[in-house]
Amino acid sequence: MVKSLVRFMRRWQALDSLFALLAEQFRTEPEDDFGAEFDPLPSPPPVSVAPATFERRFMKLHSQGKFEEMWEMLAEDAQRAWGNREAFVAQMPRLGDETEVLDMQVVSVAVVEGWTDQTHHRTYSNVARMVMRYHVRQQWREWTFDRQVHLIPAAGGWRTLCYPSRTGVSATR
Repeated sequence: MVKSLVRFMRRWQALDSLFALLAEQFRTEPEDDFGAEFDPLPSPPPVSVAPATFERRFMKLHSQGKFEEMWEMLAEDAQRAWGNREAFVAQMPRLGDETEVLDMQVVSVAVVEGWTDQTHHRTYSNVARMVMRYHVRQQWREWTFDRQVHLIPAAGGWRTLCYPSRTGVSATR
């Protein structure tokens, strides 16, 4: 019986050695990643924002008084008309403290091949022409109005044609 036990244990040791040998074959040593230089992952391609999404963001920033952030959303022609960021921030009409935009809805969106801004005598290509419906509250009074807005294509999305006006109200959007 002792001989049987010894033989069994030798087979067990042989099996154990075989498993250790197999495990050694499939083991990979970790490389030292410290100090290694990695190539950065490529940036994802720019995602084009839908015109309606762009307009909602623009108006949300406007209602929050975040004019600094709005500046980058203006078309180059509109930026030139304002002069500079500081002038835009100072002169862009504000919503009064008692005025709140309750809702914005897209009534229609169409991308047209060409559009001429009659006020500023400029023609643009591939313009997003939208009709937006704004629901506003001022103190106890609420009203809804529609406004046509024009956005022009720019790198990675759209830019708005929000020009200064003499009366202090942004026009030709």
